[in-house]
Amino acid sequence: MAKRIKTITAGRLVIAVLYSMPTPRSTPEERSALREISSAAQMALNNRRAWQKLELLLAANFGRRDLVVELTYDDAHLPPFKTEAVKLIRKFLSWLRAHRKARDQELRYVYVTEQLSAEGGRLHHHLVINGTGADLEVLRSLWPYGNVKLEQLDDWQGYEALAKYLTKEAREVGRPEPGKKCWVSSVGLKKPVAESEMVKDNLTLAAPPGAIILSAPPPVRNQYGEFTTIKYIKPKPRKERKGTRPPSRRRRE
Repeated sequence: MAKRIKTITAGRLVIAVLYSMPTPRSTPEERSALREISSAAQMALNNRRAWQKLELLLAANFGRRDLVVELTYDDAHLPPFKTEAVKLIRKFLSWLRAHRKARDQELRYVYVTEQLSAEGGRLHHHLVINGTGADLEVLRSLWPYGNVKLEQLDDWQGYEALAKYLTKEAREVGRPEPGKKCWVSSVGLKKPVAESEMVKDNLTLAAPPGAIILSAPPPVRNQYGEFTTIKYIKPKPRKERKGTRPPSRRRRE
């Protein structure tokens, strides 16, 4: 019997599953049991919900020194409709893009526009943008419509909580299609990298030394096989390296 490992790598975030696979010698009964294992493993990587897709997008493109921003409106500038608020956030981003371009700085962003409830509420915007080290005064100067609240992404202690927060209105109000995109992102953001390979049956999942393990639930087993999954943040490298590596694996004692 062999195993297959599948990983999704998004920046330093890694989600991996390892599961048993049938061989040419497997009996029909074994194949049926192992199909249950592989189906459960696929579900562990099947990011159907909007927050899961956004979690990977954020992890692939933003780091701990980047910024989580909230833009609000004062009474004098509060738009009457969400469409008007969207026009204002687009104008703000065009100004910010021009400001950074003049200084040879890139702009990466993801934003959502919220109104808090289906019946109505006070319009505001949440953004995640790459930081430059001197952003607060610039953002305030480019947003004359209300207040600017800024914090580092690292304060969220992981991408899952932030992704859930940014998609909360879609979940609370409801959307017709599960997982439907409910945010706007800049062009050219990096995509998560998915990898798959066959490995020996005596190998298990293990996060590399220094990694922050976010979740590692108990294995799911039946009489013929098992699958395990792990989610972690890779340790920060001493220097940037090209490419990504799959999660470390160790031989079973």
